[in-house]
Amino acid sequence: MSRDTNRLNIEKLTTQLGLDPNLFLHEIHWILEEERINKVTPTLEQFQDWNRQKDGLNQFWKYANSKLCIELTAEEAQYIWNCIDLTLNTRQRKVFTFEDYLTIAIRSEQKCELCGKQPPEVTLEIDHILPVSKGGTNSTFNLRFLCQHHNRSRGNRFRWSDIWRRTTL
Repeated sequence: MSRDTNRLNIEKLTTQLGLDPNLFLHEIHWILEEERINKVTPTLEQFQDWNRQKDGLNQFWKYANSKLCIELTAEEAQYIWNCIDLTLNTRQRKVFTFEDYLTIAIRSEQKCELCGKQPPEVTLEIDHILPVSKGGTNSTFNLRFLCQHHNRSRGNRFRWSDIWRRTTL
């Protein structure tokens, strides 16, 4: 299939779904980057072991290259290392499937549910409506997009209005 055919198919699909084609492609790129990070995320114990070693980043880089079957640049390896460090030190990362991301992207209209802003104006993140620490699940019904500002300032606070808003829409 040619690039032009792929582009036409994407435009047709996004038109049917009422989505912006450029924003849709941005979301697909984001999803694929998350998949790449998930694929090379080691166990917490392995990451902590590498973190204690002087050449731990280089060991991780070799590991990531072997898992992905491609050669990452030093900058890519550092970026992935930092993402993994952030997620493993805050909470265990749940591996979302491509379908999970797509479901959330389509349902959310690819914008922050609190302020309505869209990329590239903001970076969208996945938020648990009912936080896991308060008994929430990783079900796509409990997930939504929030901009980075709203997601990070929210913490694990929960508001019933978020649930009522979803059931009345």
